[in-house]
Amino acid sequence: MAKQYKVGVVGCGRIASLLEEDPLREKPATHAGAYAAFPRTKITAACDIDRWRLAKFRDTWRVPSDRCYRDYREMLAREDVDIVSIATWTESHCDIALLAAKNPHVKGIYLEKPITVSLKEAGRVIAACKKRGIKLLVGHERRFDGNFSRVKEIVEKKELGALKTIFAQALSLPPPKLARKKYIGGTLLHDGTHLLDLVLHYGGPAAWVMGFDKRPHGKRNIETAAGGIVMLHSGVTVFVEGGGERNYFKFDLDMQFENGRIVIGNGGIHVFQNFTSRHYTGFHELAPVPFTNPRKRENSFIGCVRGLVRAMETGREPVSSGTEARDALELILAIYRSADNGGKKIYFRGRKK
Repeated sequence: MAKQYKVGVVGCGRIASLLEEDPLREKPATHAGAYAAFPRTKITAACDIDRWRLAKFRDTWRVPSDRCYRDYREMLAREDVDIVSIATWTESHCDIALLAAKNPHVKGIYLEKPITVSLKEAGRVIAACKKRGIKLLVGHERRFDGNFSRVKEIVEKKELGALKTIFAQALSLPPPKLARKKYIGGTLLHDGTHLLDLVLHYGGPAAWVMGFDKRPHGKRNIETAAGGIVMLHSGVTVFVEGGGERNYFKFDLDMQFENGRIVIGNGGIHVFQNFTSRHYTGFHELAPVPFTNPRKRENSFIGCVRGLVRAMETGREPVSSGTEARDALELILAIYRSADNGGKKIYFRGRKK
């Protein structure tokens, strides 16, 4: 009989559990929901500084009261869990992950995105997990969605020709005035991390970036909009925007190929292909075509858990690894740094050609 892994969840809020109450979202929609749906994992411990959230989590997922904690240090000292889920504010990720990596029983960590608030912290977390052989998976769950995986296949097989340009947007309501020192960034960081993780997943590593931002509350506070132009080493050009002061939410990638176009995001997926123009002699235009559905589609949160367990058992790096999440963070921070310097071109890893 296959081993069942014990899970400890740190942080019992929205992405950990509460989003299961959203009637419109595909289920499961949280860490806890995925563990409950995946037969080889069982939540045996939980922690949150908020009494109400902790009690609600306890009752929803049937966690024993004596295994519910207000301090993650106490939980990690007392519990012999195999997997630790970290679904707390980003600024706490590093400290919790480093302590989890010291627990001799822990074999895997499911860390919510963004990985940390700095490249230095990300490096420390990745190194600590590597030293102990712990598998680290960061919650860029779209990597496990069958539609996004099918698009990756289209890119790699050049079914629409070579990928040329990506327009990537994560648009949202203007945020309140929040200190940059604590929160680091706005939508570009906290939702845009999904966006730029996918950009790098499809197009490969970044060569350089030129960034912009809008900070009506001043430089010491997070932006209302940020973005820029990114050139990938593959030659793909990326135009990215996060925030944007919109009164709606929009998340998508508009991917333009030699012979077609794919728009994929929270609004679904739309595919266009190159045909002889019906309007202009000698020209070609794009027209919508059906999307070839993936052979297999699994809920993306269950995919995260399954992927982490598979990595723990095979010794291979999981999809959406800590290193890949660090690359997305590096790109976001470079956009901010470029914007702080008047849009100065920022090169990656010392390569300036």
